[in-house]
Amino acid sequence: MAESMIPLNDVRSMKRVNSIGTNSDIDFQSDGEEDTLEYRLQAMDPSGKKKVSLWHDISLVHIDVETKHETSYLNFVCEIPKFTR
Repeated sequence: MAESMIPLNDVRSMKRVNSIGTNSDIDFQSDGEEDTLEYRLQAMDPSGKKKVSLWHDISLVHIDVETKHETSYLNFVCEIPKFTR
């Protein structure tokens, strides 16, 4: 049996309705005392009513704040705490 290649759709053509493409669409709420193990940071939408998942709601492609168009930059989220390995 011969191997066949199946083309994938262009990733940029797949749109998520609720994706966040820039940090101007995110507010952060903190809980606990900074620099302690109890400190937590939660991303929220600007209304403060809906939690934003930094893994699932941030689009890979950055969106320019002024033009609302995709740029050549990519978004990156790192969840490794400071000063740890």
